[in-house]
Amino acid sequence: MPKYYEFDVSLQQIQPRIWRRFLLRTNATFEHLHHAIQDGFDWQDCHLWEFRLPTRRGFPIAGIVDDEELGRPTPDAKLVKLGDYFTGARVAERCEYVYDFGDDWTHDVKLVGVHSDKATFKRRLLAGERAAPPEDSGGLPGYERIVRFVETGRDAYGDDPAELRTWLGPWQPEAFDLRKAKAAFDR
Repeated sequence: MPKYYEFDVSLQQIQPRIWRRFLLRTNATFEHLHHAIQDGFDWQDCHLWEFRLPTRRGFPIAGIVDDEELGRPTPDAKLVKLGDYFTGARVAERCEYVYDFGDDWTHDVKLVGVHSDKATFKRRLLAGERAAPPEDSGGLPGYERIVRFVETGRDAYGDDPAELRTWLGPWQPEAFDLRKAKAAFDR
């Protein structure tokens, strides 16, 4: 019977919480986990990213191999298996996933369980809440700016509201359609 890790992934520093919960095969790599997070949060995978230990120094676990950009070696996420880091033996195992160096969207990645399932699949989205920030929105300050704009129609930076509305499109901070997200994620 196939085994699956159950992950709870949430963006740090944002309240109410923006989160996704999903299952991923235990034989998957950190690159598979990266793609699951990208698809679950509706990110577009157009920036650098890395998984790190959840410590102040943030030692890299896996990511894109680009020593020049980060100034230190990063293990290749294609080669590092999730089982090399997550054992399922401890109550709470976690790491951080940083996406878009500059905006620095830091996600708390928490292993909440290991399950067997008669069904065979690569990954399955279970739950989530709230829309992820749009790409290139400027990190936490930019996110707070667009949330205020959606709520009030006024931009704190004084930019043209019509242009900001066009850029945001239908984005709403509270919107998350689990059924639609599952259809894209589970395929």
